Formats: sequence, structure tokens, C-alpha cells
Amino acid sequence: MPRIIVVAGVSTLGILAVLAGARAIRGGEQALRGPYVGSYTATLTSAQAATRGDPRLAGRFTLVLRANGTYTDSNALDGQDDGRVTALGHGRLRFYDDRFCKLGGLERPQGGIYRWSLNGRRLTLSLVNEGACTGRTDTLTFPVWARR
Repeated sequence: MPRIIVVAGVSTLGILAVLAGARAIRGGEQALRGPYVGSYTATLTSAQAATRGDPRLAGRFTLVLRANGTYTDSNALDGQDDGRVTALGHGRLRFYDDRFCKLGGLERPQGGIYRWSLNGRRLTLSLVNEGACTGRTDTLTFPVWARR
């Protein structure tokens, strides 16, 4: 009986150590650390949206990158969406598990990879690699984001 308790206790400690080492947060989300974590807004004029290829996207955009590894974005055409985000290093972020991309059958297992740059309070995301989920690409890359 004592051996079972010791084994169970060691197993539990081992699981906790793995979770702590991976910085796990509820639901398997991974911590996101970086100067880009925060809330952003942007507005595209009709002319800017048309220049970028879709005049229907004119209006207000929002983006929230959370320290728990989740994000929420919105634009005037599609409304609010959410998913997960993780840092890859070398100035890149991976956006994945996107609700709208999954709903449309467009989400790839590796999600979409975007390069980020921060200039003062302005965040710019540019496409590195994405599958067919063009809605995510347009929402993330059309605006230059201003920190709220």
C-alpha cells in the first residue's frame, strides 16, 4: 500500500513538473510573451481597403493578443473571431486554431505564420506562410495596428 502511494505521488509530481516546464495554461494554451502582447485597433478607409484588394473590409479592426496564448480579432465584414497564437522566434508568430478558418474547413494543422514588427505603439503583421484561410490573412495584415 505505501508503495502505491509513493508511486502515485511521484507520478503526480512528474505531471506537474511537465506542465510547469511547458508553461501550460488552462485548455493546453501556451503562455505568450513579447512586446506585442496587448490590445490594438485600426481603421481602413474605403480607398485603403480597395487598394489592398477588398473594399468590403473598410471600417474598424480590433486585435487582442493575450499572454495566455489566445487572440481575438474583428473587422467590419466578418465580425469577431478567435484562436490561438504562439511565438516562433526570429520575429514570427503562428496563428492557429482559428474558429472561422476551422468552420470553413480552411485551417491547416500548422496554422498561419506571420512576421511582426513593432514601431513605438504601432504593430505590423506581414504574411510569411498561410494556407487557404485568407480571412485571417486580410484581418491581420491589411491594417497597421495601434496599441490601445
